[in-house]
Amino acid sequence: MSIGLTKKQIKDLNVNGFTIIEKLLDKKSLMEVSEAMDIVADKILKNLKKNPGYLDGQFYGDGVKLRNCITSHKKILDLIDHPKILPLVVNVIGWNIQNRDSVFDYKVPNSNKSDAKEMSHGWHFDYEEEFSGTTLDGRMPLLDFKVGWYISDHTESGHSTILLVPGSFKWDKLQRATWESWLDPKNIFELRVPAGSVMLWRPTLLHGVTPNLSNSIRKAIYISYCPRWIRPSSFLQQDTHLISSSSPIRRQLLGAMGDLSDPLGKEPKNSPSSQYWFSDNWGNVPLKAWAEKNHCLKRNDLGLGFGISEVKGPDYKFKQRTLPEHL
Repeated sequence: MSIGLTKKQIKDLNVNGFTIIEKLLDKKSLMEVSEAMDIVADKILKNLKKNPGYLDGQFYGDGVKLRNCITSHKKILDLIDHPKILPLVVNVIGWNIQNRDSVFDYKVPNSNKSDAKEMSHGWHFDYEEEFSGTTLDGRMPLLDFKVGWYISDHTESGHSTILLVPGSFKWDKLQRATWESWLDPKNIFELRVPAGSVMLWRPTLLHGVTPNLSNSIRKAIYISYCPRWIRPSSFLQQDTHLISSSSPIRRQLLGAMGDLSDPLGKEPKNSPSSQYWFSDNWGNVPLKAWAEKNHCLKRNDLGLGFGISEVKGPDYKFKQRTLPEHL
């Protein structure tokens, strides 16, 4: 039996650039992640009171924001390979992937109601500068895929909800530069979901976040996945103990080799060969065998290319090994 996206989810991603799964986390798991976020935020805020310079850049006027947050607590780390979500991620961008970034978003109620119309995070496209040069027609490719975990209730407008413009991932460079002059506000989608819900989405959508005008804390976690040959944006190398104590698949997602082999291949000194580009042992990419076993490799057309990232392996051979006759 194959596991992966439903026909509706494929259509949602193809047309809108996002798909929503409400109440994916059960009550026990939801409570554990929520409590983990409280523990992490409380530690940061306590240290900040003792030392105003502590973790500079991780405390904002409206709450706590922490990158590479999967390393902050085990219950948060467990989301990276959640059994109900990882198959869908692989179904979208393939098995040759790793974590690019993870963001802890903990927004306290906005005490300054006069800022009610000011966005918590202004309108933007992720990676516009980085990805715009990798396309022929100006539309940004599928080189990153994000999963949003909404740990607190987001059913009410104004509870620091995320705003999206469906289909904007297909815009070209001119459209991205001029949208403020022609976008109809009626085409803006406000994500309003109950606690425990998940959104899988293309971060190249135009999006922003409203201020938290509620009386409760807004909690969300964002985990991004990208091909292994793209460098992560919030870490260079994860903690060696974390890597060694993880499962092979989790090691791969954390940016290491699944079998703990050298990332520069069998001969790192004399003939270094990045295993992120050319794997000489499929054991260092365990998601490949896992995906094949679970039949979650169907190539789905998601608007701008299939998005499937693979890598040359130990069985790769050049197709043409003889000179053309006229030479």
